[in-house]
Amino acid sequence: MKDDNIIDVQHVTCGLVPLMQTHLGGTEPEVETVSFKVRQGIQTELWNSFGTGRDWRLTAIESDLFFDVVTFERVEQDELDPLGLMDF
Repeated sequence: MKDDNIIDVQHVTCGLVPLMQTHLGGTEPEVETVSFKVRQGIQTELWNSFGTGRDWRLTAIESDLFFDVVTFERVEQDELDPLGLMDF
């Protein structure tokens, strides 16, 4: 994974989740994964903030030296199960 493909939002302390959702929502349709640099220590909050039923799924949070890298993958939408409830 190259650093130039990672959106750096580690300076954001308030409104991080809406900012990340805005970036994800504006991503070109051919892009399958998006990664963000975030400040360390907020892994639990991020896992809890991104649930099911969206266009993107939080797949990994990896620790780096001074930040964490959060990776999302695009979810193919199922018209019969738009909330992804059949996965549970």
